[in-house]
Amino acid sequence: MQQLSNFLLKLSRGALEKPSNEFKDWAISETRNLIPFDSCVWFTGRWINETPVAHIVHLYNLPANFLENWLQFQHEDKLARDVTIHSNRAFNVDVFREYKNTDIYDHHCKIHGVEHIVATGSIDPDTRLVNSICLYRSNIDHPFTEQERALKEILFQHLIEAARTNWLTNLPNMFSAYQRSSFNALAACDGSGLLHVAMPSFVEICRTEWPLWKGPSLPQAILDAISDQKYVGQSIAISIFRTHELTLLRARAKIPADTLSSRELEIARHISDGCDYKTIAINLDISPSTVKTHTNNIYLKLGINDKARLGIELGKLSH
Repeated sequence: MQQLSNFLLKLSRGALEKPSNEFKDWAISETRNLIPFDSCVWFTGRWINETPVAHIVHLYNLPANFLENWLQFQHEDKLARDVTIHSNRAFNVDVFREYKNTDIYDHHCKIHGVEHIVATGSIDPDTRLVNSICLYRSNIDHPFTEQERALKEILFQHLIEAARTNWLTNLPNMFSAYQRSSFNALAACDGSGLLHVAMPSFVEICRTEWPLWKGPSLPQAILDAISDQKYVGQSIAISIFRTHELTLLRARAKIPADTLSSRELEIARHISDGCDYKTIAINLDISPSTVKTHTNNIYLKLGINDKARLGIELGKLSH
């Protein structure tokens, strides 16, 4: 019990301190001190038409082609379905006994040293993301014990929650200081709009706009707005930032300044900086009368009538 307690304390600290690109390898290594195993797969994805579709597959002591090889025989892998149907339950599988005389055993498991498996999975109720962690042993004469299966069942939820905490802890650091501001409703998705992680507050804000939305795909309206780098809906606004690997999103309640067009916002910022109509006109290559017309529309949309208040309203865009 003391060893388990020490592990959980260490896991909690690691979730807050480890860089996101190091956390899973570290957490798996620490788990190995409690339950000896040879290799591991940590899978995050979703189900489509009764088939698991991977978003992130973290391989530990396995070759890079492991997933590609498994995909050829996934139709024979009933364990993949069982671990998500029975959320948070650990399955102890003797692979030879369960899969003998099948292609998945002869051409996948034997090749990669998968003779015994302890597997656990779950589906997140908010994002509908599937998580599973499978521990493998290669010695056919060294099965996992019932005690190890039960321990894995306990550890699984702690590992998933620690990974989620690690993501959420590191996620704000992916934004610049200006982008981050005081936002805490953050999320990250891949290029196809599939969520990798989302803070609870992000989910809560999105559901004010789409009450029935659950994920793991972002609402189509957000995907359509990615190239514009901002989504403004009936009640929410989402700023969108592209990186090389992920698309980062921050959400908040809609404010009057969100109704400004890009040109109006550009002029409003010039006015807030103290520029007069003539200077703005020269900078933007438009006439002073056009600047004046835009200014009147800006004040009307924001329900204000002076520059000082304009600065306050624009400041809300970064809070």
